[in-house]
Amino acid sequence: MLPTVTEVLRLPALRAAAPEVLAGDPDSAIVRWVHSSEVYEMGGLLAGGELLLTTGLGLHGRTAQQVAGYVEQLADAGCSALALEVGRSFAVVPHELVQTARRRGMVLLALHEVVPFVRMVEDFHDLLLRRKLSWRRAGEPIWQELLGLVVSGQGLAAVLHATARMADCPVELVDVDGRVVERSHTPGLLDSTARTVAEVRGPHGPVGRLVLHGRPTAGRTGVAGRAAVAVALELGRHPDLGSRPSLAQAVVTDMVAGVLVSQGDLQARMSAAGWAPAPGAAVLVLAVEVDRRTPASEAVPAVREAAESVLGRCLVGAAGSAVVVLARGWPRSAQRRQRDAAEDLLRQLRAGALGAAVRTIGVADPVGELAAVPGAVARAREVVTLSRRIGSREPVVLAQDVAVHRLLAGGLDASEIAAFVTGQLGPLVDHDAAHGTDLLRTLDAHVATGLSKTRTADVLGIRRQTLYARLERIEHLLGAPVDDPGQRTCLGLALSAWRMRTGLDPQTVPAATRGGVAGPVPVLAGGAGG
Repeated sequence: MLPTVTEVLRLPALRAAAPEVLAGDPDSAIVRWVHSSEVYEMGGLLAGGELLLTTGLGLHGRTAQQVAGYVEQLADAGCSALALEVGRSFAVVPHELVQTARRRGMVLLALHEVVPFVRMVEDFHDLLLRRKLSWRRAGEPIWQELLGLVVSGQGLAAVLHATARMADCPVELVDVDGRVVERSHTPGLLDSTARTVAEVRGPHGPVGRLVLHGRPTAGRTGVAGRAAVAVALELGRHPDLGSRPSLAQAVVTDMVAGVLVSQGDLQARMSAAGWAPAPGAAVLVLAVEVDRRTPASEAVPAVREAAESVLGRCLVGAAGSAVVVLARGWPRSAQRRQRDAAEDLLRQLRAGALGAAVRTIGVADPVGELAAVPGAVARAREVVTLSRRIGSREPVVLAQDVAVHRLLAGGLDASEIAAFVTGQLGPLVDHDAAHGTDLLRTLDAHVATGLSKTRTADVLGIRRQTLYARLERIEHLLGAPVDDPGQRTCLGLALSAWRMRTGLDPQTVPAATRGGVAGPVPVLAGGAGG
Protein backbone atom coordinates (compact mmCIF):
# COMPACT_ATOMS: atom_id res chain seq x y z
CA MET A 1 0.00 0.00 0.00
CA LEU A 2 1.60 3.25 -1.13
CA PRO A 3 1.44 6.27 1.21
CA THR A 4 -0.67 9.37 0.72
CA VAL A 5 0.76 12.90 0.54
CA THR A 6 -0.45 13.44 4.11
CA GLU A 7 1.64 10.50 5.31
CA VAL A 8 4.68 11.71 3.37
CA LEU A 9 4.35 15.16 4.95
CA ARG A 10 4.87 13.53 8.37
CA LEU A 11 8.40 12.45 7.42
CA PRO A 12 11.12 14.36 9.33
CA ALA A 13 12.68 16.06 6.30
CA LEU A 14 9.30 17.18 4.97
CA ARG A 15 8.18 18.46 8.38
CA ALA A 16 11.44 20.42 8.71
CA ALA A 17 10.64 22.22 5.44
CA ALA A 18 7.48 23.76 7.00
CA PRO A 19 5.14 22.59 4.22
CA GLU A 20 1.88 24.41 3.46
CA VAL A 21 -0.89 22.81 1.37
CA LEU A 22 -2.13 25.33 -1.21
CA ALA A 23 -4.23 23.09 -3.46
CA GLY A 24 -5.53 19.54 -3.80
CA ASP A 25 -6.46 16.82 -1.33
CA PRO A 26 -3.33 15.39 0.36
CA ASP A 27 -5.40 12.69 2.10
CA SER A 28 -6.40 11.01 -1.17
CA ALA A 29 -3.35 11.66 -3.40
CA ILE A 30 -1.10 8.57 -3.52
CA VAL A 31 2.69 8.94 -3.79
CA ARG A 32 4.65 6.31 -5.71
CA TRP A 33 8.00 8.12 -5.57
CA VAL A 34 9.60 11.44 -4.56
CA HIS A 35 11.70 13.14 -7.23
CA SER A 36 13.43 16.52 -7.59
CA SER A 37 13.98 18.45 -10.83
CA GLU A 38 14.28 21.98 -12.18
CA VAL A 39 13.45 20.96 -15.77
CA TYR A 40 10.53 22.93 -17.22
CA GLU A 41 9.52 20.06 -19.56
CA MET A 42 9.40 17.59 -16.66
CA GLY A 43 5.83 16.47 -17.43
CA GLY A 44 6.98 14.35 -20.35
CA LEU A 45 9.52 12.53 -18.16
CA LEU A 46 7.17 11.38 -15.38
CA ALA A 47 5.46 8.00 -15.06
CA GLY A 48 2.69 9.10 -12.67
CA GLY A 49 2.30 9.14 -8.89
CA GLU A 50 5.32 11.35 -8.16
CA LEU A 51 5.75 14.05 -5.54
CA LEU A 52 7.95 16.49 -7.47
CA LEU A 53 10.30 18.79 -5.55
CA THR A 54 11.52 22.01 -7.17
CA THR A 55 13.00 25.40 -6.30
CA GLY A 56 11.21 26.85 -9.33
CA LEU A 57 14.42 27.56 -11.23
CA GLY A 58 12.91 26.16 -14.42
CA LEU A 59 9.94 28.51 -14.05
CA HIS A 60 11.96 31.67 -13.41
CA GLY A 61 11.29 34.25 -16.11
CA ARG A 62 8.41 32.28 -17.61
CA THR A 63 5.15 33.96 -18.58
CA ALA A 64 1.94 33.35 -16.65
CA GLN A 65 0.73 31.13 -19.49
CA GLN A 66 3.92 29.03 -19.36
CA VAL A 67 3.68 28.66 -15.58
CA ALA A 68 0.10 27.40 -15.91
CA GLY A 69 1.19 25.13 -18.78
CA TYR A 70 3.88 23.60 -16.55
CA VAL A 71 1.23 22.44 -14.08
CA GLU A 72 -0.99 21.23 -16.93
CA GLN A 73 1.86 19.01 -18.17
CA LEU A 74 2.48 17.59 -14.69
CA ALA A 75 -1.22 16.89 -14.14
CA ASP A 76 -1.54 15.24 -17.57
CA ALA A 77 1.39 12.97 -16.63
CA GLY A 78 -0.35 11.90 -13.41
CA CYS A 79 1.94 13.77 -11.00
CA SER A 80 0.41 13.48 -7.51
CA ALA A 81 1.91 16.60 -5.95
CA LEU A 82 4.25 19.51 -6.65
CA ALA A 83 6.31 21.00 -3.81
CA LEU A 84 7.86 24.42 -4.47
CA GLU A 85 10.57 25.76 -2.18
CA VAL A 86 9.86 29.47 -1.81
CA GLY A 87 12.57 32.04 -1.19
CA ARG A 88 14.93 31.09 -4.02
CA SER A 89 13.36 31.54 -7.43
CA PHE A 90 10.08 32.93 -6.04
CA ALA A 91 9.34 34.95 -2.91
CA VAL A 92 5.76 33.63 -3.02
CA VAL A 93 4.13 30.82 -4.95
CA PRO A 94 2.97 32.16 -8.37
CA HIS A 95 -0.75 32.80 -8.53
CA GLU A 96 -1.10 30.84 -11.80
CA LEU A 97 0.54 27.82 -10.19
CA VAL A 98 -2.06 27.76 -7.40
CA GLN A 99 -5.08 28.33 -9.64
CA THR A 100 -4.10 25.69 -12.20
CA ALA A 101 -3.30 23.11 -9.51
CA ARG A 102 -6.70 23.73 -7.90
CA ARG A 103 -8.47 23.37 -11.22
CA ARG A 104 -6.63 20.15 -12.08
CA GLY A 105 -7.05 18.66 -8.60
CA MET A 106 -3.29 18.27 -8.08
CA VAL A 107 -1.73 18.78 -4.64
CA LEU A 108 0.47 21.90 -4.47
CA LEU A 109 2.80 22.45 -1.51
CA ALA A 110 4.85 25.47 -0.49
CA LEU A 111 8.07 24.62 1.39
CA HIS A 112 8.96 27.58 3.60
CA GLU A 113 12.25 26.26 5.00
CA VAL A 114 15.38 25.15 3.14
CA VAL A 115 15.99 21.41 3.49
CA PRO A 116 18.17 19.41 1.04
CA PHE A 117 15.88 17.55 -1.33
CA VAL A 118 18.13 14.48 -1.06
CA ARG A 119 17.09 14.08 2.60
CA MET A 120 13.43 14.11 1.58
CA VAL A 121 14.03 11.41 -1.03
CA GLU A 122 15.98 9.31 1.50
CA ASP A 123 13.22 9.63 4.11
CA PHE A 124 10.63 8.50 1.55
CA HIS A 125 12.81 5.55 0.52
CA ASP A 126 13.10 4.52 4.19
CA LEU A 127 9.31 4.75 4.55
CA LEU A 128 8.75 2.40 1.61
CA LEU A 129 11.38 -0.01 2.92
CA ARG A 130 9.81 -0.13 6.39
CA ARG A 131 6.39 -0.78 4.87
CA LYS A 132 7.72 -3.55 2.68
CA LEU A 133 9.43 -5.30 5.59
CA SER A 134 6.34 -4.92 7.77
CA TRP A 135 4.17 -6.28 4.95
CA ARG A 136 6.40 -9.35 4.58
CA ARG A 137 6.50 -10.11 8.31
CA ALA A 138 2.74 -9.75 8.72
CA GLY A 139 1.96 -11.95 5.75
CA GLU A 140 4.74 -14.52 6.09
CA PRO A 141 2.47 -17.56 6.78
CA ILE A 142 0.17 -16.62 3.88
CA TRP A 143 3.07 -16.09 1.52
CA GLN A 144 4.78 -19.34 2.53
CA GLU A 145 1.65 -21.39 1.86
CA LEU A 146 0.94 -19.81 -1.53
CA LEU A 147 4.58 -20.00 -2.62
CA GLY A 148 4.69 -23.64 -1.54
CA LEU A 149 1.78 -24.43 -3.86
CA VAL A 150 3.56 -22.77 -6.79
CA VAL A 151 6.92 -24.48 -6.10
CA SER A 152 5.34 -27.91 -5.70
CA GLY A 153 3.53 -27.47 -9.04
CA GLN A 154 -0.01 -27.97 -7.74
CA GLY A 155 -1.38 -25.55 -10.32
CA LEU A 156 -3.40 -22.38 -10.62
CA ALA A 157 -6.62 -23.89 -9.30
CA ALA A 158 -4.90 -24.88 -6.05
CA VAL A 159 -3.53 -21.34 -5.61
CA LEU A 160 -6.98 -19.82 -6.12
CA HIS A 161 -8.60 -22.37 -3.80
CA ALA A 162 -6.11 -21.55 -1.02
CA THR A 163 -6.66 -17.83 -1.62
CA ALA A 164 -10.42 -18.27 -1.36
CA ARG A 165 -10.03 -20.18 1.91
CA MET A 166 -7.78 -17.50 3.43
CA ALA A 167 -10.04 -14.66 2.25
CA ASP A 168 -13.27 -16.51 3.07
CA CYS A 169 -14.88 -15.65 -0.28
CA PRO A 170 -14.95 -16.92 -3.90
CA VAL A 171 -11.99 -15.91 -6.10
CA GLU A 172 -11.65 -15.44 -9.86
CA LEU A 173 -8.69 -14.76 -12.13
CA VAL A 174 -9.71 -12.67 -15.16
CA ASP A 175 -7.51 -11.68 -18.08
CA VAL A 176 -6.98 -8.14 -19.39
CA ASP A 177 -10.14 -8.46 -21.48
CA GLY A 178 -12.23 -9.37 -18.44
CA ARG A 179 -12.63 -13.02 -19.42
CA VAL A 180 -12.52 -15.56 -16.58
CA VAL A 181 -9.34 -17.69 -16.73
CA GLU A 182 -9.94 -19.75 -13.59
CA ARG A 183 -12.27 -19.82 -10.57
CA SER A 184 -11.86 -21.16 -7.06
CA HIS A 185 -14.03 -24.07 -5.94
CA THR A 186 -15.20 -22.18 -2.86
CA PRO A 187 -19.00 -21.86 -2.92
CA GLY A 188 -20.59 -18.49 -2.49
CA LEU A 189 -22.18 -15.57 -4.31
CA LEU A 190 -20.12 -13.73 -6.92
CA ASP A 191 -20.83 -10.19 -5.73
CA SER A 192 -20.05 -7.58 -8.41
CA THR A 193 -20.28 -4.67 -5.97
CA ALA A 194 -18.35 -5.87 -2.89
CA ARG A 195 -15.03 -6.88 -4.43
CA THR A 196 -11.36 -6.80 -3.50
CA VAL A 197 -9.22 -6.54 -6.64
CA ALA A 198 -5.46 -6.96 -7.08
CA GLU A 199 -3.63 -6.51 -10.37
CA VAL A 200 -1.57 -9.45 -11.61
CA ARG A 201 1.53 -8.21 -13.43
CA GLY A 202 3.86 -10.12 -15.75
CA PRO A 203 7.21 -9.11 -17.21
CA HIS A 204 5.50 -7.06 -19.93
CA GLY A 205 2.83 -5.35 -17.83
CA PRO A 206 -0.64 -6.30 -16.51
CA VAL A 207 -1.81 -9.79 -17.44
CA GLY A 208 -5.07 -9.83 -15.52
CA ARG A 209 -6.77 -9.22 -12.18
CA LEU A 210 -7.41 -11.33 -9.14
CA VAL A 211 -11.00 -10.69 -8.02
CA LEU A 212 -12.00 -11.62 -4.47
CA HIS A 213 -15.78 -11.47 -4.22
CA GLY A 214 -15.97 -10.01 -0.75
CA ARG A 215 -15.98 -6.62 0.96
CA PRO A 216 -12.47 -5.08 1.12
CA THR A 217 -10.91 -5.46 4.57
CA ALA A 218 -7.32 -5.13 5.73
CA GLY A 219 -6.94 -8.92 5.93
CA ARG A 220 -8.58 -9.60 2.60
CA THR A 221 -6.52 -6.89 0.88
CA GLY A 222 -3.34 -8.43 2.32
CA VAL A 223 -4.29 -11.88 1.03
CA ALA A 224 -5.13 -10.45 -2.41
CA GLY A 225 -1.77 -8.69 -2.73
CA ARG A 226 0.24 -11.81 -1.87
CA ALA A 227 -1.96 -14.09 -3.97
CA ALA A 228 -1.52 -11.79 -6.99
CA VAL A 229 2.25 -12.33 -6.79
CA ALA A 230 1.81 -16.08 -6.42
CA VAL A 231 -0.56 -16.16 -9.41
CA ALA A 232 1.95 -14.15 -11.49
CA LEU A 233 4.62 -16.72 -10.65
CA GLU A 234 2.29 -19.55 -11.62
CA LEU A 235 1.37 -17.85 -14.91
CA GLY A 236 5.07 -17.47 -15.65
CA ARG A 237 5.27 -21.27 -15.71
CA HIS A 238 2.48 -21.37 -18.32
CA PRO A 239 2.86 -18.51 -20.85
CA ASP A 240 -0.16 -19.76 -22.77
CA LEU A 241 -2.40 -18.40 -19.98
CA GLY A 242 -1.71 -14.90 -21.29
CA SER A 243 1.34 -12.84 -20.39
CA ARG A 244 0.76 -10.40 -23.24
CA PRO A 245 -1.81 -7.65 -23.75
CA SER A 246 -5.00 -8.61 -25.56
CA LEU A 247 -5.27 -8.13 -29.32
CA ALA A 248 -7.76 -5.30 -28.79
CA GLN A 249 -5.44 -3.56 -26.32
CA ALA A 250 -2.51 -3.94 -28.71
CA VAL A 251 -4.54 -2.27 -31.49
CA VAL A 252 -5.39 0.71 -29.27
CA THR A 253 -1.82 1.01 -27.98
CA ASP A 254 -0.36 0.99 -31.50
CA MET A 255 -2.88 3.54 -32.78
CA VAL A 256 -2.08 5.91 -29.92
CA ALA A 257 1.65 5.43 -30.52
CA GLY A 258 1.18 6.24 -34.22
CA VAL A 259 2.60 2.94 -35.50
CA LEU A 260 -0.70 1.60 -36.87
CA VAL A 261 -2.07 3.92 -39.52
CA SER A 262 -2.53 2.14 -42.86
CA GLN A 263 -5.95 0.96 -44.01
CA GLY A 264 -4.77 -2.60 -44.66
CA ASP A 265 -2.96 -3.04 -41.34
CA LEU A 266 -5.91 -1.61 -39.42
CA GLN A 267 -8.34 -3.94 -41.18
CA ALA A 268 -6.19 -7.01 -40.47
CA ARG A 269 -5.45 -6.14 -36.82
CA MET A 270 -9.04 -5.20 -35.98
CA SER A 271 -10.38 -8.34 -37.62
CA ALA A 272 -7.89 -10.45 -35.64
CA ALA A 273 -9.18 -8.75 -32.48
CA GLY A 274 -12.71 -9.76 -33.40
CA TRP A 275 -13.95 -6.35 -34.49
CA ALA A 276 -14.07 -4.56 -37.83
CA PRO A 277 -16.76 -2.32 -39.33
CA ALA A 278 -18.31 -2.97 -42.71
CA PRO A 279 -16.74 -1.02 -45.59
CA GLY A 280 -18.00 2.56 -45.57
CA ALA A 281 -19.72 2.22 -42.20
CA ALA A 282 -19.22 5.07 -39.71
CA VAL A 283 -16.89 4.41 -36.78
CA LEU A 284 -17.65 6.18 -33.50
CA VAL A 285 -14.72 6.69 -31.11
CA LEU A 286 -15.21 7.52 -27.42
CA ALA A 287 -12.65 8.16 -24.68
CA VAL A 288 -13.88 7.33 -21.18
CA GLU A 289 -11.70 9.19 -18.67
CA VAL A 290 -11.36 7.62 -15.23
CA ASP A 291 -9.94 9.00 -12.02
CA ARG A 292 -6.16 8.49 -11.89
CA ARG A 293 -6.57 6.45 -8.70
CA THR A 294 -8.31 3.84 -10.88
CA PRO A 295 -5.90 2.36 -13.47
CA ALA A 296 -7.53 2.55 -16.90
CA SER A 297 -6.50 -1.05 -17.56
CA GLU A 298 -8.67 -2.16 -14.63
CA ALA A 299 -11.64 -0.20 -15.98
CA VAL A 300 -11.53 -1.86 -19.43
CA PRO A 301 -13.81 -4.85 -18.62
CA ALA A 302 -16.52 -2.68 -17.05
CA VAL A 303 -16.37 -0.15 -19.89
CA ARG A 304 -16.53 -2.91 -22.51
CA GLU A 305 -19.57 -4.52 -20.89
CA ALA A 306 -21.44 -1.22 -20.63
CA ALA A 307 -20.40 -0.02 -24.10
CA GLU A 308 -21.50 -3.23 -25.81
CA SER A 309 -24.89 -3.07 -24.10
CA VAL A 310 -25.36 0.40 -25.63
CA LEU A 311 -23.44 0.30 -28.91
CA GLY A 312 -23.12 -3.39 -29.78
CA ARG A 313 -19.81 -5.15 -30.39
CA CYS A 314 -16.89 -2.79 -29.55
CA LEU A 315 -13.10 -2.76 -29.58
CA VAL A 316 -11.88 -1.48 -26.21
CA GLY A 317 -8.45 -0.72 -24.76
CA ALA A 318 -6.73 1.55 -22.25
CA ALA A 319 -4.72 4.64 -23.23
CA GLY A 320 -3.26 6.76 -20.44
CA SER A 321 -6.00 7.68 -17.98
CA ALA A 322 -8.77 6.87 -20.47
CA VAL A 323 -10.43 3.81 -21.92
CA VAL A 324 -10.84 4.07 -25.71
CA VAL A 325 -13.98 2.59 -27.26
CA LEU A 326 -14.40 1.93 -31.00
CA ALA A 327 -17.98 1.22 -32.06
CA ARG A 328 -20.08 1.10 -35.19
CA GLY A 329 -21.81 4.45 -35.07
CA TRP A 330 -23.83 6.92 -37.06
CA PRO A 331 -22.88 9.66 -39.54
CA ARG A 332 -21.82 13.06 -38.27
CA SER A 333 -25.30 14.45 -38.88
CA ALA A 334 -26.71 12.21 -36.12
CA GLN A 335 -25.18 14.11 -33.21
CA ARG A 336 -28.29 13.74 -31.05
CA ARG A 337 -28.03 9.95 -31.25
CA GLN A 338 -24.31 10.09 -30.47
CA ARG A 339 -24.90 12.23 -27.39
CA ASP A 340 -27.79 10.04 -26.22
CA ALA A 341 -25.65 6.91 -26.57
CA ALA A 342 -22.74 8.48 -24.65
CA GLU A 343 -25.07 9.65 -21.87
CA ASP A 344 -26.62 6.17 -21.66
CA LEU A 345 -23.10 4.70 -21.38
CA LEU A 346 -22.23 7.18 -18.64
CA ARG A 347 -25.34 6.24 -16.62
CA GLN A 348 -24.55 2.54 -16.83
CA LEU A 349 -20.90 3.04 -15.84
CA ARG A 350 -21.71 5.22 -12.86
CA ALA A 351 -24.36 2.78 -11.70
CA GLY A 352 -21.83 -0.05 -11.81
CA ALA A 353 -18.60 -0.92 -10.06
CA LEU A 354 -16.67 2.09 -11.42
CA GLY A 355 -19.16 4.58 -10.01
CA ALA A 356 -17.75 8.07 -9.47
CA ALA A 357 -14.38 7.00 -10.90
CA VAL A 358 -15.80 7.79 -14.36
CA ARG A 359 -15.14 11.48 -14.95
CA THR A 360 -15.75 12.44 -18.58
CA ILE A 361 -16.68 10.80 -21.87
CA GLY A 362 -15.22 12.50 -24.94
CA VAL A 363 -16.73 11.70 -28.35
CA ALA A 364 -14.92 12.33 -31.64
CA ASP A 365 -16.72 13.10 -34.88
CA PRO A 366 -17.55 9.77 -36.60
CA VAL A 367 -15.26 8.73 -39.45
CA GLY A 368 -16.07 6.66 -42.51
CA GLU A 369 -12.62 5.29 -43.34
CA LEU A 370 -10.49 2.98 -41.21
CA ALA A 371 -7.40 5.07 -42.00
CA ALA A 372 -9.09 7.98 -40.18
CA VAL A 373 -9.71 5.99 -36.98
CA PRO A 374 -6.30 6.72 -35.31
CA GLY A 375 -6.96 10.44 -35.79
CA ALA A 376 -10.41 10.03 -34.25
CA VAL A 377 -8.85 8.26 -31.26
CA ALA A 378 -6.50 11.23 -30.78
CA ARG A 379 -9.41 13.69 -31.09
CA ALA A 380 -11.59 11.83 -28.57
CA ARG A 381 -8.75 12.02 -26.03
CA GLU A 382 -8.19 15.69 -26.93
CA VAL A 383 -11.88 16.42 -26.30
CA VAL A 384 -11.45 15.09 -22.74
CA THR A 385 -8.33 17.20 -22.19
CA LEU A 386 -9.96 20.36 -23.53
CA SER A 387 -13.08 19.85 -21.41
CA ARG A 388 -10.85 19.86 -18.32
CA ARG A 389 -8.93 22.93 -19.44
CA ILE A 390 -12.06 25.03 -19.94
CA GLY A 391 -13.54 23.94 -16.62
CA SER A 392 -16.49 22.19 -18.28
CA ARG A 393 -19.02 20.71 -15.90
CA GLU A 394 -20.52 18.43 -18.56
CA PRO A 395 -19.62 14.73 -18.17
CA VAL A 396 -20.36 14.02 -21.86
CA VAL A 397 -18.55 16.22 -24.39
CA LEU A 398 -18.74 15.91 -28.17
CA ALA A 399 -16.05 17.21 -30.51
CA GLN A 400 -18.47 19.87 -31.75
CA ASP A 401 -18.90 21.15 -28.19
CA VAL A 402 -15.23 22.17 -28.07
CA ALA A 403 -14.64 22.86 -31.77
CA VAL A 404 -13.83 26.53 -31.16
CA HIS A 405 -11.55 25.65 -28.26
CA ARG A 406 -9.65 23.18 -30.48
CA LEU A 407 -9.13 26.01 -32.96
CA LEU A 408 -7.89 28.36 -30.26
CA ALA A 409 -5.60 25.68 -28.81
CA GLY A 410 -3.97 25.14 -32.19
CA GLY A 411 -1.22 27.17 -33.80
CA LEU A 412 -2.70 30.63 -33.19
CA ASP A 413 -0.34 33.12 -31.56
CA ALA A 414 -1.03 33.31 -27.81
CA SER A 415 -0.26 37.04 -27.54
CA GLU A 416 -2.68 37.86 -30.36
CA ILE A 417 -5.41 35.79 -28.73
CA ALA A 418 -4.73 37.52 -25.40
CA ALA A 419 -4.98 40.94 -27.02
CA PHE A 420 -8.21 39.94 -28.76
CA VAL A 421 -9.82 38.74 -25.52
CA THR A 422 -8.69 41.84 -23.63
CA GLY A 423 -10.14 44.08 -26.32
CA GLN A 424 -13.47 42.23 -26.30
CA LEU A 425 -13.99 41.46 -22.62
CA GLY A 426 -11.51 43.60 -20.70
CA PRO A 427 -14.01 46.37 -19.82
CA LEU A 428 -16.47 43.84 -18.38
CA VAL A 429 -13.82 42.00 -16.35
CA ASP A 430 -12.53 45.31 -14.97
CA HIS A 431 -16.03 46.50 -14.09
CA ASP A 432 -16.92 43.21 -12.36
CA ALA A 433 -13.69 43.30 -10.36
CA ALA A 434 -14.16 46.90 -9.29
CA HIS A 435 -17.89 46.82 -8.51
CA GLY A 436 -18.69 43.15 -7.76
CA THR A 437 -21.15 43.01 -10.66
CA ASP A 438 -22.00 40.01 -12.85
CA LEU A 439 -21.71 41.49 -16.32
CA LEU A 440 -19.36 38.84 -17.72
CA ARG A 441 -21.60 36.07 -16.39
CA THR A 442 -24.64 37.83 -17.85
CA LEU A 443 -23.04 38.19 -21.27
CA ASP A 444 -21.91 34.55 -21.22
CA ALA A 445 -25.44 33.33 -20.45
CA HIS A 446 -26.98 35.68 -23.04
CA VAL A 447 -24.69 34.42 -25.81
CA ALA A 448 -25.23 30.79 -24.75
CA THR A 449 -29.03 31.16 -24.98
CA GLY A 450 -28.88 32.63 -28.48
CA LEU A 451 -29.59 36.17 -27.20
CA SER A 452 -32.98 35.13 -25.84
CA LYS A 453 -33.80 37.58 -23.05
CA THR A 454 -36.43 35.30 -21.53
CA ARG A 455 -34.12 32.28 -21.37
CA THR A 456 -31.19 34.38 -20.16
CA ALA A 457 -33.24 35.77 -17.27
CA ASP A 458 -34.34 32.24 -16.36
CA VAL A 459 -30.76 30.91 -16.45
CA LEU A 460 -29.51 33.75 -14.23
CA GLY A 461 -32.56 33.67 -11.96
CA ILE A 462 -33.24 37.39 -12.32
CA ARG A 463 -36.14 39.57 -13.46
CA ARG A 464 -36.22 40.73 -17.08
CA GLN A 465 -36.02 44.36 -15.97
CA THR A 466 -32.76 43.56 -14.17
CA LEU A 467 -31.46 41.83 -17.29
CA TYR A 468 -32.33 44.85 -19.45
CA ALA A 469 -30.34 47.09 -17.12
CA ARG A 470 -27.33 44.77 -17.23
CA LEU A 471 -27.41 44.48 -21.02
CA GLU A 472 -27.57 48.25 -21.29
CA ARG A 473 -24.51 48.57 -19.06
CA ILE A 474 -22.68 45.85 -21.07
CA GLU A 475 -23.37 47.63 -24.37
CA HIS A 476 -22.25 50.93 -22.88
CA LEU A 477 -18.94 49.45 -21.70
CA LEU A 478 -18.32 47.56 -24.94
CA GLY A 479 -19.42 50.42 -27.16
CA ALA A 480 -21.52 48.18 -29.42
CA PRO A 481 -24.84 46.31 -29.30
CA VAL A 482 -24.46 42.65 -28.38
CA ASP A 483 -27.12 41.57 -30.88
CA ASP A 484 -25.07 42.82 -33.82
CA PRO A 485 -24.15 39.64 -35.79
CA GLY A 486 -20.46 40.53 -36.08
CA GLN A 487 -20.23 41.56 -32.44
CA ARG A 488 -21.99 38.40 -31.31
CA THR A 489 -19.47 36.23 -33.18
CA CYS A 490 -16.51 38.11 -31.70
CA LEU A 491 -17.92 37.92 -28.18
CA GLY A 492 -18.59 34.19 -28.48
CA LEU A 493 -15.02 33.56 -29.59
CA ALA A 494 -13.65 35.79 -26.84
CA LEU A 495 -15.65 33.97 -24.15
CA SER A 496 -14.36 30.63 -25.44
CA ALA A 497 -10.78 31.91 -25.41
CA TRP A 498 -11.27 33.29 -21.88
CA ARG A 499 -12.34 29.85 -20.70
CA MET A 500 -9.38 28.23 -22.46
CA ARG A 501 -6.91 30.57 -20.76
CA THR A 502 -8.39 30.58 -17.27
CA GLY A 503 -10.13 27.22 -17.01
CA LEU A 504 -13.00 29.05 -15.32
CA ASP A 505 -16.73 29.01 -15.95
CA PRO A 506 -18.35 32.47 -15.65
CA GLN A 507 -21.52 30.78 -14.39
CA THR A 508 -19.78 29.38 -11.31
CA VAL A 509 -17.02 31.89 -10.46
CA PRO A 510 -18.01 34.79 -8.15
CA ALA A 511 -17.48 38.21 -9.70
CA ALA A 512 -15.15 39.33 -6.90
CA THR A 513 -12.90 36.31 -7.43
CA ARG A 514 -13.11 36.57 -11.20
CA GLY A 515 -11.31 39.85 -11.34
CA GLY A 516 -8.44 38.74 -9.10
CA VAL A 517 -8.03 35.43 -10.87
CA ALA A 518 -8.50 36.40 -14.45
CA GLY A 519 -8.27 40.13 -14.88
CA PRO A 520 -7.08 41.38 -18.25
CA VAL A 521 -3.56 42.21 -17.10
CA PRO A 522 -2.48 39.14 -15.07
CA VAL A 523 -4.02 36.46 -17.23
CA LEU A 524 -4.93 37.83 -20.63
CA ALA A 525 -1.75 39.81 -21.11
CA GLY A 526 0.48 37.27 -19.40
CA GLY A 527 1.65 39.38 -16.45
CA ALA A 528 2.09 38.37 -12.81
CA GLY A 529 -0.90 37.51 -10.65
CA GLY A 530 -2.51 39.76 -8.07
